[in-house]
Order: sequence, then structure tokens, then C-alpha cells
Amino acid sequence: MALSKIDVANMLTGTIPQGNVARSSLPSGTILQIVRTYVANSSAVTTTSTSDAASGIQASITPTASGNLILVDYVSTMTDSGVDCHAKMYQKIGSASIAPMASANNFHVGYTDVTKTRYAPFTFSGSYTATSTDTLLYEPYIKVSSGTGFLVHANSSYGLTLTEVEQ
Repeated sequence: MALSKIDVANMLTGTIPQGNVARSSLPSGTILQIVRTYVANSSAVTTTSTSDAASGIQASITPTASGNLILVDYVSTMTDSGVDCHAKMYQKIGSASIAPMASANNFHVGYTDVTKTRYAPFTFSGSYTATSTDTLLYEPYIKVSSGTGFLVHANSSYGLTLTEVEQ
């Protein structure tokens, strides 16, 4: 059996980009950057607040251009609650105040109660179209009806991932 020889030098058409590629040449859908906050074996993240309270789980990203899509994904593998517990995702744009991404929705990230979903995971998958190149900060907030609620159960994991996509 004969071996074939491929003429690699004459096989390419076009040019191979050298160094940094100009942003204008990137196709829509190109992933520009990923930022991830991940803890594999977490301490419990809890609250006794009946108003939305910061979890301390944060990730921030600075968009490379206005108009790009920012994908926001959060997951905790296990929560715990002996009471009604609600969580939602908050966003801070530049120097503005941090605010909920969906202010009227108590179940934005998740909901647990002792009889139905006590050890359920909390998940969130959302997006934001950048209106500037101001730094964006994301953080899940949690509140309870009374007692203590867990956003993250001890010895479980969580991840908050931000992905910038060219538009």
C-alpha cells in the first residue's frame, strides 16, 4: 500500500492571522472572555434576613464592547431550608447601586421549603446586553420567611460563571 504525500504548502488559501486579531473581524457568537467563581467544598452560605441579603458569592466582568452579550450562570449543588427560602440574582453596573435583575420575582434563582425541596440545588441562567464597558458585578441574594435559610449547604459546591459573547 502506497503512502500519499500531501502538499501542505499549497493547500491553504487565505491568510493565517498573526498576533492580535482585530475585533471587527470576529464573528458574532465568538466567546471573548469567561470569568468563574467556583468553590468545590463550600462552607454553608446562610441568612436569617427576611429581606434580600448579599450572599458574598460574587463575580465581575468588564465587557470589551457595548452591545456584547453577557451570559450569567449560577448553580449550587445543594441548599437546605427548614423555612421558605428565596434567592435571586443581583447586578451592579459600574458605580451604580446593586439591584435585582428581576425585581418582582422571588424565585429568580430558586426556592426551597422543608417539606418539598429541602435539599434542592439552586440554579440561574440569565443574560444581559452590555450598554457600556463599565464593570459588571453579579451576586445571588437570599431571604427567608423566618428562621435560617441556606443558599449553599455545607460541603457542597457552587459556581458563578460570566461569559462575554461578541454580538
